Amino acid sequence: MSGMIDIIIRLTEKDDASQVSACVDSVARERLFLATTKGFSVEETCEFIQFVRNAGGVHLVAVNRGSVVGWCNITPYTFEGLTHCGRLGMGLLPEYRGRGIGKKLLAKALPQAFRNGLERIELEVFASNIAAVRLYRYFGFLEEGRKRKARKLDGMYDDIILFGLLGEECLM
Repeated sequence: MSGMIDIIIRLTEKDDASQVSACVDSVARERLFLATTKGFSVEETCEFIQFVRNAGGVHLVAVNRGSVVGWCNITPYTFEGLTHCGRLGMGLLPEYRGRGIGKKLLAKALPQAFRNGLERIELEVFASNIAAVRLYRYFGFLEEGRKRKARKLDGMYDDIILFGLLGEECLM
């Protein structure tokens, strides 16, 4: 990647849906990091962003020179008895990985989610995604379980690691 990067982390706006949709699709088509192997329509993305915000969750984007290069969302569960929990999802375009942007996204998203009233944040990550596993551990997420051979894609198996973080454990 050439040129300077000047990353801004901010709340996702409705007008970002098209770029967020393209970003998710790009990461999904790598077939490595997300459960889905293709993205979602602009309309579905717009509805999701609005749902997260209406539910008291957090949806952030990482922006470089006006272009969305990554996202982080913490979506509260809606089932009675689980509304104190949220599910984390995030991703970055390949050329922006390894630059501390994931740390910046989580450093802003986690405290906001806990301020919004969530008490627990959980996620699932493929065991092969070493950088993400390291990032979640850095922020204090604890491994709570492992689904062995949970994914089989292109003839390859991958475990899914379950992580959780309680508000009182948050290192922010």
